[in-house]
Amino acid sequence: MTDKTSSLEGRVSNETETEAVSVLKQYLTVYKRTNYGKLLLLGGIIFIGFLGNLITMFTPEKSHVAVIQINGEIGTDQDAGNGEKIAQHLLAAMSNDDAQMIVIKANSPGGSPTDSQTINEIIVQYKQWKSPLPKGISEQVINDIENPAIMFQEDFTSSINLKTLPRKLIVAVVTKQCASACVQAIINADVIIGQRASLIGNIGVRLDRINFSDFAKKVGVTNTTITSGQYKAMLNPWHAIDSEELDIAKTTLIEPVFEQFKADVLAARAEKFKVELDTLFSGLVWTGDEAQRIGLIDGVSNPVAVKSALEKISQAQYKEYSIESFSLGAFIKNPFASMGYL
Repeated sequence: MTDKTSSLEGRVSNETETEAVSVLKQYLTVYKRTNYGKLLLLGGIIFIGFLGNLITMFTPEKSHVAVIQINGEIGTDQDAGNGEKIAQHLLAAMSNDDAQMIVIKANSPGGSPTDSQTINEIIVQYKQWKSPLPKGISEQVINDIENPAIMFQEDFTSSINLKTLPRKLIVAVVTKQCASACVQAIINADVIIGQRASLIGNIGVRLDRINFSDFAKKVGVTNTTITSGQYKAMLNPWHAIDSEELDIAKTTLIEPVFEQFKADVLAARAEKFKVELDTLFSGLVWTGDEAQRIGLIDGVSNPVAVKSALEKISQAQYKEYSIESFSLGAFIKNPFASMGYL
């Protein structure tokens, strides 16, 4: 009885082990397939991304309207927020014979003055290099945009002949907002269009400085800063700023950059302003309607109407310049964001 029981228990034990191994193998098989699937998906996405880049490189370009985005804070590493990248897109459009016109789509609360200066200076240098546009061309563009027939009449013919112009027309289109550094970036566009409720203006310079010295004192935290000069740690948040440091910061940092900003605005549109300069440079923000009234922008419309009008004027379609090519590094950092490049 004992031998039969032991034999039976042994068979049960072996069968149990066999079933356990079988189940384990099934899980391992699924796991492997899952990993292989992930690798195949990853490889497929990378392949399609690079293939898309190759197709773009070898596809002949067509006549188009070059569209360059300024979106979000200016001064970030994003393609539509970095002044250097935006300026490179502008240069590419300026030197591309297939680009009939340049459109800057702006939706930004402002940001870094160095980045906005880079964008502005590229536009200024391009306009200095080429002969000026004929007088009245901006008004002609506004008239076409405001003419409802241009959207609905297929055979609409504009009076503007872009091929006779000495350089490409640059049109800035503001959507939700264009404040502070954004204004500096687009101020030298030949035509600036906003929407009736767009927020435009806020011309000025600000410098924020956090002071947590009182809080640090309450929690018993101290900071020792060893400097080479009296003002080296002037904006150190570990100590309260005094009136002398405020005056120095305003005189040496705020006012010089503000004067640069004002000079750019006046050089671009001084003859168009219908507002006192003290008011213009007070930091106020205006709606698109008010911005047009005071001469800060040239007209109001909406992106759909503007796109339709500019495509009819140029007899070409919009083409985005502000979309990055597929990048393996960008994909590794954020694979889902990289899918937008495909």
